[in-house]
Amino acid sequence: MYLSKLKAEGFRCFDKGFSVKLTDELNVIVGENGAGKTAVISAIRQLFQDSESGRYSVTSDDFFNPFVAGGKAATSFSICAEFDGLDVKDKVAFLPWVGSSDTALLNLQAENKEIRGRFKKVIWGGKSKSSQFDPELLDLVQCIYLPPLRDAESKLSNGRQSRLSKLLKALNRKQLKQCRKDDKLHPLEASLKSFNESLATDDKLSIKDANKLITENLTKAIGHHFGQKTSIQFAESDFTKISESLTLMFFPDLSAEDQELFRDLSQNSLGYNNLLYIASIMAELTLDEDDEEQPIFKLLLIEEPEAHLHPQLQIRLLTHLKSVAEKNKNVQVIVTTHSTVLASSVELESIIHLSRSPEPVATPLRTCGLPTASSQFINRWLDVTKSNLLFANGVILVEGIAEQMIIPTLAKIVLKEQMDGRNSLEDLGISTINLNGIYFKHFMQLYCNVSTSDDTEEETVGESIPVRCAGITDLDPPKTIKKQVPNPQKDGETVEVTQDFIPYEGNMQDGTNHAIKLVDSINKSTNARLYVSKYKTLEYDLAMEGNNAALMYEVIASLWPKPQKGESRIIQHCTALSKVDWTKKTPEDVAVAAHNILKRIDDDNIGKGLFAQVLTDKISANYATFSIPTYIKNAILWASSVNVGEEV
Repeated sequence: MYLSKLKAEGFRCFDKGFSVKLTDELNVIVGENGAGKTAVISAIRQLFQDSESGRYSVTSDDFFNPFVAGGKAATSFSICAEFDGLDVKDKVAFLPWVGSSDTALLNLQAENKEIRGRFKKVIWGGKSKSSQFDPELLDLVQCIYLPPLRDAESKLSNGRQSRLSKLLKALNRKQLKQCRKDDKLHPLEASLKSFNESLATDDKLSIKDANKLITENLTKAIGHHFGQKTSIQFAESDFTKISESLTLMFFPDLSAEDQELFRDLSQNSLGYNNLLYIASIMAELTLDEDDEEQPIFKLLLIEEPEAHLHPQLQIRLLTHLKSVAEKNKNVQVIVTTHSTVLASSVELESIIHLSRSPEPVATPLRTCGLPTASSQFINRWLDVTKSNLLFANGVILVEGIAEQMIIPTLAKIVLKEQMDGRNSLEDLGISTINLNGIYFKHFMQLYCNVSTSDDTEEETVGESIPVRCAGITDLDPPKTIKKQVPNPQKDGETVEVTQDFIPYEGNMQDGTNHAIKLVDSINKSTNARLYVSKYKTLEYDLAMEGNNAALMYEVIASLWPKPQKGESRIIQHCTALSKVDWTKKTPEDVAVAAHNILKRIDDDNIGKGLFAQVLTDKISANYATFSIPTYIKNAILWASSVNVGEEV
């Protein structure tokens, strides 16, 4: 049994028709701030009695209220949970929720009308609201919620809400039940009773004398008639009181045997206390008991499990949560996170993306229709950097480090007069993701509602993340061409030679980049577009625009290694070319310059990464003099949702 679908209407940020599909094991919900991650968790908590925090009461903030002038809060909200994977035992236990179907339904409706400090709400199971509801069925579902800012030390300390006490009572539930039935003390109760008796009778201890002095002074003060008997001891002998008095101690590794070495949790780090707290909860969730009073289904809700943890511990924790959910079929885990580390360490099948624009939409990545090869590829390559795409308001996918560094700077020029002062990709929440290659067919299908697969046998069309995604790739025409030229040895004859191909307007070749084949299918989609350079590569196309070649020659001259003696002819040559006005040159002349610039950049003496870094600094210093190719402008405008449906 597991929570397979959650629907909400009029609740928090969910106006109408919001739903999210969940898996039976680990679910990791990602997305930018305000997308509704916490609202999903809160909706689930409304349905159940949270064993850690208690019932989550309805407040005025739970009713949807639009951010528009004159907008009014929703008059009511409704939440519906669907449960699938029920076995025979589950169907019998939750018969009122199941009825004649194979799916159990739990519904809640609340009215935005406060009566004596409370909002009216009604809960029912199954399809019929008029059916009689047995609240005891809710006890068969154990829901544990861990908030993002957890006070782990407080939860692990002794007291009535002690997590340690809850674990001990769960571990000893059967034995306690049998002891009460046999009218016997539990072994822990018996041990403490015996210890308390020894305290009261041992003449070697000062406790007996202290107790006697207290009694004598109390008797003298108020007399025998009003006097009371006292006993100095460790807690009451009831199991619950004993367990609530116990305190968890720690030692910083697993080797300690000497109890004197252990320390109080206040001396431990926030991160490790957080892990101890979660570990105590997991210990209770994984108890394998055949007890009619035990919950049939256990649901663990964790917001931001990464709190106070360094990356390696984040990954280890998530791996353990996944393992627990896999091995215990009655345990389901739902996690919300802002951590790219966690997002990159879990498989796509477990990730659910939440988008907030224009209305919250939940997209399980497993429903995006990815071919098996693409799914496996992304699972291998979804490292911390690339997982940024799961938290962005818009995405620009690029081939390499050069584009990743330059595109954000070029965007400031493109957006300068477009976005009402928000003239950077960062202002708009847009991430530039370096794919380290031309892997667009794998990643872009997450944003396409059409297939990007070349394998017709796996042509699948699924859901897509409703976020604008632009891909920027190179045309990559042939590097060389074969050409017939006059034979210098024989008049009237020609010979075939191989020459570097230098593209420009009127002298073009088809591209060899296999990603170009995806353009038509991707550009049919609602949210994704793939843009291809006009001539060759990013650097080549930049050099072909305006007077960009002059600045690029200046950068090459500044980066080229200086000889120990004399002057470098290459530096002299590039410096001279940096003073040329390339806007007055012919397209062929500019193309030759672009070709030579690309050769210098590709040289081991510089490299594309270093060149892009310095060029970015130069562009930032003087935006006005740098021209941007049309395909890059269009990609930036598309990802930014500017001039929707139009291209430059």
